[in-house]
Amino acid sequence: MKMAVMINFLFVLIGVTAVLSLASTVYIFQSDFPISLQVNGEVWTRQVSEFAMSDRLVVFTLIELASLPWFWALFNMWRLAGLYKGSQYFTQGNSKCFVNIGVALIIMAALQTSLAPVASWYLYSRDVIDGLADWDISLIFLSETDLLTAGLFFLLVGTIMEKASKLQEEADMTI
Repeated sequence: MKMAVMINFLFVLIGVTAVLSLASTVYIFQSDFPISLQVNGEVWTRQVSEFAMSDRLVVFTLIELASLPWFWALFNMWRLAGLYKGSQYFTQGNSKCFVNIGVALIIMAALQTSLAPVASWYLYSRDVIDGLADWDISLIFLSETDLLTAGLFFLLVGTIMEKASKLQEEADMTI
């Protein structure tokens, strides 16, 4: 497959991904999904519609907060594809895109890992639940290692691209 075709296909996929991510945000807000937590050894479950509107908005905001870095990552993927389409392979812009994607994925990992404890604390502080949710500390720290790994990988590629762009600049000056 030619690079131009792959880049155009990537543009389409990034656009579809962004639209589907936005659609899932609307779906989550309008759906009546249950929230389940283990509190004091017992499973506590409640439908979102049973919460006060202010509590719904806070819970929804906490859930969707992790989506914001994903949109930043998609934007940087779009920019990177545009740079490649313009035959710019080893530039500072490429490096920044890779670094931004890596940072976005690491932030997503942190936000998604902290989502349940923060939501639990909020619901407890509002007397919605009788105690803080029970947590296995290993699950909290290991729950988003996939995003953390991908984020660190993109940071590494960004660093390599930074070095490559400097070598490219030096090579351009010597010619």
